[in-house]
Amino acid sequence: MDHQKIVALSNLYLNRYAWPRHELRNKFVGNPDIIVVVPAHNEPNLAHSLAVLHNCTPPKGEVLIIVLINESVASSEEVLDNNINSFHKATVLNKVYKQQVLHLQLPPKKAGVGLARKIGMDEAVRIFEAQNKNGIIVCYDADCHCEPNYLIAIEDFYRHVNANLGLVHYEHKLHQVHHEAIVNYELYLRYYINALRVASYPFAVQTLGSCITVRSFAYQKQGGMNQRKAGEDFYFIHKVMPLGDIGEINQTTIYPSDRLSDRVPFGTGHAVGKYLSAPNPDYPVYDYRIFEDLKFINEGVESLYHQKDLSKSIPESIASFYSENSFSLDELIKQSGSATNFRDRYYQWWDGFQVLKFVHFARDNYYPQIPLSSALDWLDDQENGLRFKGKSREEQLLELRTFDKAQNFYIK
Repeated sequence: MDHQKIVALSNLYLNRYAWPRHELRNKFVGNPDIIVVVPAHNEPNLAHSLAVLHNCTPPKGEVLIIVLINESVASSEEVLDNNINSFHKATVLNKVYKQQVLHLQLPPKKAGVGLARKIGMDEAVRIFEAQNKNGIIVCYDADCHCEPNYLIAIEDFYRHVNANLGLVHYEHKLHQVHHEAIVNYELYLRYYINALRVASYPFAVQTLGSCITVRSFAYQKQGGMNQRKAGEDFYFIHKVMPLGDIGEINQTTIYPSDRLSDRVPFGTGHAVGKYLSAPNPDYPVYDYRIFEDLKFINEGVESLYHQKDLSKSIPESIASFYSENSFSLDELIKQSGSATNFRDRYYQWWDGFQVLKFVHFARDNYYPQIPLSSALDWLDDQENGLRFKGKSREEQLLELRTFDKAQNFYIK
């Protein structure tokens, strides 16, 4: 895409969809190639997380870090005081890269990580537009850490492939306090994605916010970050999926926090808190038979286009889900001009959100949850590179991390 088209799209995006205020107007001078966006709400460890980022080995391109310390206008005095303290610590921090720290009060109905990310990412678009540059926007959380080669690995990824979006490999720190909870939770996350890959689902990627990197052009083309107070990362990543050219950046690692949190009804903090309040050594997860049903469809999706009696070939759980959601394969076949077109249209509907809905539907109506150990035994049987059996949970997690990091997953 040439610069003129990028600028035209930027003007369209910024005029119609971006956060209307220009927070960095007349405050920034530079020519960055990578802009790291760090939302921070009541984050006591912000300065340390930023210090880790500033200690990264410098890439070839220029780096700008945008920190958005934010609270709702209805936040407590304690949150406001903590944010003021974080603002001071962030501004006096020893810096390697250019950094802009903003302190914003957000509308109560919209205040949250989604809006904070959006404001920072929209500012990045404005800066890149002024340079006629399709730069790299990086999401980094205010309570996470990264490896020293973090910025270099991101830069190298985009230099060597024509990617729209890259997802950095992640690993939670295994602290003693929440050790069992975080080991089980991360095993569950990795089981889910690997089970989707066993099921031949083409868009099986992790969806943690601190793993996201994206080209400015792709960000704009798909309407930018949403303003959700939770799950903004999941919805954003799957919104970009239709563009293709999405891959994993496995040459470095981001380390999300494992702390307790009740801010949102899901995610690491919620999962850790839920486990600590009611420990269950079985750690129930989705039954692998759900993914076997999915595999039946995904492996033969184009062949469905040529079948005459679909009712005899589709697993009952999926046929029932189609009916529940008023989705008709027969109608989709009629609307499609070829098997390839049918496949494309099918996956426009069968996106990551729809798949998750199906998994929950199948869990509630067909396949109740099973112990994590049983799920991992099944995954071990499916993947030749895994050796789970007879190992402790922590050893299984380390094994699965190594397995995941060795993959070269890329969606064209």
